[in-house]
Amino acid sequence: MLIRAVGAAAIATAVGGAALIAPAPANAAVPSTTDIPAASCAAGGSVTDPYLCAPVDSLLDVRIGDVRPTQPSLGYDEVFYKLGRYEQGVATQDPYGKSFGDWCEANGQDDVATAAAGATLHDPSTFTCTIAKGAETTKSIAAMKTVVIGPGGIPYLTDGHHTLTSFAETLDGGLDLHVRLRVLGNLSGLSEADFWSTMQANKWVWLKDVNGDDITPNDLPNGVGLANFDNDPYRSILYFGRDIGYTAGTIPFQEFYWGEWLRSRTDIDVKGWDQTDPAATLALVKKITEAQVALPDDQVIAGGFTAKELGKLAQWNDGKKPTGGEFDKLSKPYSDKKPGKVAHMTHYLAAPRPLTAPTTPAAPTAAVGPESATDVSVIWSVPASGRPLSYTVKLSPVDDGAGSQSYAETVDGNADIHLFTGVKPGAYTATITATNKIGTSQTSPASAPVTIADTTEPGTPGDPATGDEKLVVTGSLTAGGRVTIDGSGFRAGAVVTIELHSDPVVLGTATASPQGVLSLSATIPASTPGGSHTVVALIDGVQVAGQAVQIAAAPAAGSGAAGSAGAAAGDPAALASTGVDSLPAAALAALALAAGVVLMLLRQIRRTGRRPGASGAAGSASIDGTEV
Repeated sequence: MLIRAVGAAAIATAVGGAALIAPAPANAAVPSTTDIPAASCAAGGSVTDPYLCAPVDSLLDVRIGDVRPTQPSLGYDEVFYKLGRYEQGVATQDPYGKSFGDWCEANGQDDVATAAAGATLHDPSTFTCTIAKGAETTKSIAAMKTVVIGPGGIPYLTDGHHTLTSFAETLDGGLDLHVRLRVLGNLSGLSEADFWSTMQANKWVWLKDVNGDDITPNDLPNGVGLANFDNDPYRSILYFGRDIGYTAGTIPFQEFYWGEWLRSRTDIDVKGWDQTDPAATLALVKKITEAQVALPDDQVIAGGFTAKELGKLAQWNDGKKPTGGEFDKLSKPYSDKKPGKVAHMTHYLAAPRPLTAPTTPAAPTAAVGPESATDVSVIWSVPASGRPLSYTVKLSPVDDGAGSQSYAETVDGNADIHLFTGVKPGAYTATITATNKIGTSQTSPASAPVTIADTTEPGTPGDPATGDEKLVVTGSLTAGGRVTIDGSGFRAGAVVTIELHSDPVVLGTATASPQGVLSLSATIPASTPGGSHTVVALIDGVQVAGQAVQIAAAPAAGSGAAGSAGAAAGDPAALASTGVDSLPAAALAALALAAGVVLMLLRQIRRTGRRPGASGAAGSASIDGTEV
């Protein structure tokens, strides 16, 4: 059965804009835990999920399109350097191709040894690494990128965002490429809220934007790829200072901590940096790295880490002159037999920009069903280039005559299927447009037409539904709370009964105005159990609209308004802000927990490829939301 699901942002809208995952309070006492696998991972359990039960320190084969980032931004110029070397490198420096060397290193196999003509990253049998698979060493494993398994078996990348993004963007790569990652932790047995609290306690997530402002886990990208991340110039320039002012270590987000320090330096102008000028880049690197080595070893830089812990070198360029050591390697021009990183980056930037809007998608496929004769499912393929952040899916009537209606929905960029429900009789074609941070593609060619049959029997009263009915529920979504149900799209004068399902409870009746709108104030029964419910509208016993809601159970006697341990201690930061003053703290806590469960379901659907959405048409359980 096709699952009808709404996007995470839409669920947040339904509860008044509430963040689905509240950041842990700064003073929360969360243990530094690394291994709490799901209960189903116990010995003898039957688990088919490829990631859910991965043991800590195991080397896990991962499709890179499955990983979820734990940082909101990248240093684009590190990726540009890698792409320049992968696609425009010189044979004297990389006789077998730098991309194969990086793949071998990421896979725990050190470096490339040989590569056949026509070798490809998608087929490891076409090239060899200096260490055979199964013969990995402590040193080669230490160089691998890391992942933490979260609730629902979602793999969260904690190190390797630039490398995996480079693999995703290069012409020989893509999201279907596989590479092994070292499992840093398995927290699949935690709730969504406890998972993120533990990730923060372990310093396995970076929750600051490019301006240094705090964000929540909801703000993290859904996958790797340049268009999914913001560009952090501080992170970019620090990459070029490796082994000149500091050495790369094992602390996740090391350069981001240095970026916090660099952002506070008013004497070093990074915002005015011209990445296309190699001389200016080298001068800026020299100034930054000289300031790094001048710091006392015990000076705290950021996140509680000292300069020494973050790899500060005792001497600039490791004690070598500018004409030697790592700074000399960095400075080599593109004409050299071994160009430096800066030269590769600027040479790549001089070519056509790698960041592009998505190309035009191919024509989608549309079909009636699968659950109802008034459903239309639309399936499409990912554009050839320009990774989408969202899609706009549209159903257009073949006949544009009177009474015709179009349907359009915006869905997540990881989706490849969307379900329209309650579609009016008629013939329709489907089209797709794809959007990322750079722009929007042209509209795809139309699908073959699909027809929704008119099942109204001659001589019987007309259908009480218009097909445009929608409900919006606001107020205190808790047992015993007062809510307002607003409706639109109804037939003028229609007498509408509003019920709360699953066990039907009549909330009241309302009559639609001449404009087809109605409003009803009602109290949710105090006995309503907490969880997922649906507010439905019925005309003459026929359901014409529905709105999914999350109802919080009534607070236990004597519990007050405390919705979490943090709130009970007087810490309002333990609850997500909803933007609706009338929602009590207990309701917010329950809503955040319920939404976390929905998020786990959605993410599981995304990884398995079952990515339906839901429309706001009559009879659906969709919620108007913002773009994810």
